[in-house]
Amino acid sequence: MKKVPFAFLATIAVAIHLHAGWIKSYGGELNENGQVIQETTDGGYIVFGNIVSPAGSSYIWLLKTDSNGDTLWTRAYAGPAPAYCYSGQQTSDGGYIIAGATESLGDNHLDIWLIKTNPAGDTQWTKTYGGIGYDEAYSIQQTEDEGYIITGTHDGLTDPWSGDMWLLKTDSVGDTLWTKTWAAENPTMTDVGNCVRQTTDGGYILSCYTDFSGVTYNGIVVMKTDDKGDTLWTYRDTIWFMPCVAQTTDGNFVATGYNNEDMFLVKLDSEGGLLWKKVFGDPREDFRDFGYCVLEISDGGYLVTGSNTPDHRNAWLLKTDIDGNAIWSRMYGEASQSDGAYWVTENSDGGFILTGFTQTWASAGSDLLIIKTDSEGWVAVEESSPVSRLNDLEILSPIEHEIVLRFTDRAEGFSAGVFDASGRKVDEIRSASKSGTLSWGKGFVPGVYFIREISEKSLPAQKVILVK
Repeated sequence: MKKVPFAFLATIAVAIHLHAGWIKSYGGELNENGQVIQETTDGGYIVFGNIVSPAGSSYIWLLKTDSNGDTLWTRAYAGPAPAYCYSGQQTSDGGYIIAGATESLGDNHLDIWLIKTNPAGDTQWTKTYGGIGYDEAYSIQQTEDEGYIITGTHDGLTDPWSGDMWLLKTDSVGDTLWTKTWAAENPTMTDVGNCVRQTTDGGYILSCYTDFSGVTYNGIVVMKTDDKGDTLWTYRDTIWFMPCVAQTTDGNFVATGYNNEDMFLVKLDSEGGLLWKKVFGDPREDFRDFGYCVLEISDGGYLVTGSNTPDHRNAWLLKTDIDGNAIWSRMYGEASQSDGAYWVTENSDGGFILTGFTQTWASAGSDLLIIKTDSEGWVAVEESSPVSRLNDLEILSPIEHEIVLRFTDRAEGFSAGVFDASGRKVDEIRSASKSGTLSWGKGFVPGVYFIREISEKSLPAQKVILVK
């Protein structure tokens, strides 16, 4: 297996120091992303992602951190040709299973690639699966019998998306037990399995992208099978792409997806009947709103992560109640940059952890992103001590219609960043004067903000509150 030099993989911590949570980026001169994140049994995190070169080469990247997001170790997996990771999890023995695709080990087309590692990320075994065409795995889960269930696409003619939807069951060492495929009558149509989870009855629930009908374009977006992969029921909708589905504690199912413009959240009963469908996002046609991952959380509501964008993306975290009604929505990232979250999970402390990609906090290009939030989705900036004067910066009116600041002895002038309660930079305050008084807040929505001077020194932020 090709060894990858890690000199360029310096962990870049976000410039914002955080209190209730934190935001960190990881990477170097190449482009990195996180596909799945999981809290591990030691209280830290494991991220399954990718390192992608603009020249076209790519490696599967496994990143292990402690509970504060500080890197403990990383591993990269690749052969002489590109490899991609789309899914993974910690296994019952403390190691990890990684699912994706590679051109390295097969027949010059993409093949599904499974990598099983020990707890330190060292490879224990690998397996490839595929035919003469293109094959990719988009989701994997360890099953109750210690084997694995995988879904993706099989035997595409020109690319993976021209193949058939594939469900593959293996034993604990990756040997195939059975496979199932589903295909449209038109071989040029797309049939993809995006997500698979074992259900409480021993069967499987899948979310899909399948254009089975060339007339209505109502695709099968959720499918239930028995323990052998035989179809029990399907749910069709005009939602084009359904990346994630989960069984809920009431025995029903919740799934998220999107079409060209909107994020969808649907709740199905145990037989595939629609209980409700919700649409989220900006109604303007030039906005694109994506839902990538959904889970039921401990209070009975649902958490969805994704991104929304007119020209650039923000990472998006949406909380709903049990009936799918939005409770709160959080955006992370600067408007001029592109950021997104592919996966979210609930933390043991009641907060949430997300992974995806970021330009806002990247050292160069696009970096792997981890965001740790509290139970309300906030990533609160660390506050300074209660005194209002810090390093010759005074907040004269910390709670007011407009915030008044006074600064002194700034030979190069004064500049400060303003952050909202999620940690997103929303404005800058600047003055060319060495000393003076400034006001800020006109035109901004009332709420909690944090002001931190831009300086070579590491300075904490100071909390202010805009009121009506």
